[in-house]
Amino acid sequence: MPENKEVRTRFAPSPTGFLHVGGARTALFNYLYAKAQGGKFLLRVEDTDQARSTEESFKTILESLKWLGIEWDEGPHVGGPYGPYVQSERISIYKEYTEKLISEGKAYRCFCTQEELEAKKKQAEAMGVPYVYDGLHANMSEAEVQEKLKAGTPYSVRFKTPSKTLIFDDIIQGKVKFETKLIGDFIIVKSDGFPSYNYAVVVDDGLMKISHVIRGVGHLSNTPRQILIYEALGFPVPEFAHASEIVGMDGKKLSKRAGATSILAFRDLGYLPETFLNYMALLGWTSPDGQEYLPGDILPKTFDVHRCSKSPSTFDVFRKPKGGDEEVATNFSSLDQIADAMNPKSKLNWLSNKYIRELPIQKVAESLVPFLENRTDIPAEYRDPKNKELHSLVDSVRVYLDNLRQAPDYIAEFFVSDLKVEDGEAKEILSQEFSPNIVSTFYELLKKSDPKTDEDYKALMTQVGEQTGQKGKTLFMPIRVSATGKAHGLELPILFPLLGKEKLLKRIEKISVQVGISLP
Repeated sequence: MPENKEVRTRFAPSPTGFLHVGGARTALFNYLYAKAQGGKFLLRVEDTDQARSTEESFKTILESLKWLGIEWDEGPHVGGPYGPYVQSERISIYKEYTEKLISEGKAYRCFCTQEELEAKKKQAEAMGVPYVYDGLHANMSEAEVQEKLKAGTPYSVRFKTPSKTLIFDDIIQGKVKFETKLIGDFIIVKSDGFPSYNYAVVVDDGLMKISHVIRGVGHLSNTPRQILIYEALGFPVPEFAHASEIVGMDGKKLSKRAGATSILAFRDLGYLPETFLNYMALLGWTSPDGQEYLPGDILPKTFDVHRCSKSPSTFDVFRKPKGGDEEVATNFSSLDQIADAMNPKSKLNWLSNKYIRELPIQKVAESLVPFLENRTDIPAEYRDPKNKELHSLVDSVRVYLDNLRQAPDYIAEFFVSDLKVEDGEAKEILSQEFSPNIVSTFYELLKKSDPKTDEDYKALMTQVGEQTGQKGKTLFMPIRVSATGKAHGLELPILFPLLGKEKLLKRIEKISVQVGISLP
């Protein structure tokens, strides 16, 4: 590409569903490369599949991009010199170029019925050879064509594929070679008058002066058809970069459900947009210095599509399926199901914890508000992102957070006033014969010591175990119930430093009175 040519990239989603991980990564790579090169990033809506395209999907995709902070220089709601940026509004443009191709003998009308085409495909299958359209109507006379048109016979338009070896250099995949005789004459305009994907995308990219087409490797097989159309229309062929396949923890291509989880689901699970952008950038790309935590403007300054790997990239967000667990990891119907299927040791969680710890507390508090709104166990004034006491609480707990959805449970512990032992498992634990000794020993050692950190409390509980002869659940569960009234909750070494020694002592005293445990 000439040095003075402006870098222009685009993301062109079809509004037939939500924005999933693969699509979001494509948008991100295009956005980052344009920003890094001082170029322009376009958003174009490919809605020629009218049966499946919906306004709701269009709005969801825009909402997803805006949440991620991916802003387009040209496109819907922004405008630009090469609009409209919605394909269904560009039908007259495609028609003009179709007539041009037909008049130049580079395309022709095909009057084959669907039944005839299906029969040809079945015949090819029976013979064990790939199906290639036989060009039945490629050489019809003008009189024959006009007769069909006058009779109202439905038709599609096919591109007349020249026979040659097509070679191009893909920025990521390297040198790619195709034999066009294996393609055959393919449809560029469907019988309903709408252009095919391969045709519309070329007309749009050519007219919008797209310099780089960055997309998933699944589109590699579309490239030869598109290059042929670029050449036929006299448009410059852009540079292609086909990003690596994304696989799950089991090394297999992401399942339709797990891989296609909506980007907005991760927002609702409490991940910050900065976190998810950083994580997606590492799916097939490596920073120049090998760093993985890339806050602020590091990504837009350093991203280069030439540093992308053609090896599959692992989406480690979901744990590896195990036997019957496979359905849990791949078939989600709620946020809770997604949360249960997630891999706690994923790179996403590691990055999320770093961002939550290091972003300004005001930013974290503002992002936390949606997760506090319906928590009646947290006072209303603590749902105000400007509340300095909320800032103090968040600052105390954020080191323990993998996502903001976890935060309300931590914060709520500070406001427990009516502390009672829950019926059932909790009461049963404190009624066991060894429990009173464990609780009183922990209380006595706590009064005599001054623990501050999680390690201090771990050491304290280990000391209790040594004195009582208990370990594991029989040691920790009585301590938990005596401090919280519950059999389940936050990890004790995390909770206790947050509560502090004095509040913890008062809690144990209150619970002990309720169940009749004598304290020293």
